[in-house]
Amino acid sequence: MSSFLIRQSRMKTTRLSAFWGAAVLAALMSAPAAWAHNVWLEPDAAGGYLVQFGGHAGQRETFDAAKLKSVQAFDRRGRPIDVAVTPTAGGVRVQPARQAALLAAYFDNGFFSRVGEGPMVNKPMNENPGATSGVHAVKYHKTIIQWGVVAKKPLGQPFEIVPLAHETPHAGEPLRVQVLLDGQPAAGIRLSLGEQGAPVTTAADGTAMVTPVAGPNQLLAIRRTPVTGDARTTSLSYEYLLAFPAH
Repeated sequence: MSSFLIRQSRMKTTRLSAFWGAAVLAALMSAPAAWAHNVWLEPDAAGGYLVQFGGHAGQRETFDAAKLKSVQAFDRRGRPIDVAVTPTAGGVRVQPARQAALLAAYFDNGFFSRVGEGPMVNKPMNENPGATSGVHAVKYHKTIIQWGVVAKKPLGQPFEIVPLAHETPHAGEPLRVQVLLDGQPAAGIRLSLGEQGAPVTTAADGTAMVTPVAGPNQLLAIRRTPVTGDARTTSLSYEYLLAFPAH
């Protein structure tokens, strides 16, 4: 992903908020987003956020604004904040009504299918003659800007990473997280800090230990399962990107 410049004089945030906002952004800019395409948020110079989509080789792509199903914002206590969502050229811009401590996004990238080992096309199997396999690709994202009670509060996303701490983690010290699937602990989920990070797998209670580095971090998770009885696809793919700062 390319770098960008935040003009602090134009941002209506506290110094701490601006610092962590920049740190979270740096996390997203410093490494590939995930094993496959993912969604994330980048702050802009006017105090809002641009929804970004991509991931392969760090490349960003334009997308249909209708694929962004929701963006949520919360303060440090977990209280919701209104968000204005505005389609832009090739994407979407969101503007929280006031300073947010956490942002979350849900993005449905739709159905893809292919014939044999051929290329994937952006169509469900029942609209791609001869298709032998398909995937429904769904993305979830969470950015922790300021740690607080909201950091360890499940949001109810169908697939979600929840840190089991409310204070900013320390670099080099293990951080316990839990992966939830439909609100229940999910075992056997692969996690890694960054695309090149050593993978860990969640235990029976959905928890795993990761060791953050100083500054920005991004924790990635993926879950792919077979689907039967649906003419559109043979698998469901959930991908998650949790961005957070550590000190």
